[in-house]
Amino acid sequence: MTNIVITGGAGDCAKDFTKNYSSQFTILTPARSELDITNKAMVSDYFNNTPCDVLINNAGCIHPERILTSDTEQWINDINVNLIGTYLTTKAVLLNNPNAIIINISSTAAYNAYPNWSSYCASKAAVVTTSKCFANDGFAVYCLCPGAIDTKFRDNLNLSNANVMPCSELSKHVLDILENKYAPGDVLFFRKGEFTLNP
Repeated sequence: MTNIVITGGAGDCAKDFTKNYSSQFTILTPARSELDITNKAMVSDYFNNTPCDVLINNAGCIHPERILTSDTEQWINDINVNLIGTYLTTKAVLLNNPNAIIINISSTAAYNAYPNWSSYCASKAAVVTTSKCFANDGFAVYCLCPGAIDTKFRDNLNLSNANVMPCSELSKHVLDILENKYAPGDVLFFRKGEFTLNP
């Protein structure tokens, strides 16, 4: 059975995918105590000892703030979790299994300059470009850019309830990727209620 590892395993999207597809796949959703994606040694150790056919880089971090009142450490933290963590886990998986499928969860923020979200937008834009680069290196890397998802992650962000997508919509497109409906390097962007290809 295909072994899937989902980072950010305590989140609602990981729980939704596990609930819907655990009969089809072996799904692991490690907690941060098991897999801190910003810790190079822990990441290497985890994937050296955990078979992984599919990696879903789902962990994310955001600290909304205007630039003049922003905190450097929070900026660095967002970059470390959203970008460097994605790099570390992807590299560790591919070193052990060059044929693994990597699905990076970015955001529509990668293409939109939302006020007060500079660190998040920058890191998620980098995830999109990095995904394309890794695919051009010859690996099966894909990227999903959802909009606001109905999860606890957005509870403290004061976002509008308009155009919120359910976790199941993201899970469905992860499954589409696993069913070879897209090509490595493809970016799926959520717009007007549906995902569109390569914005």
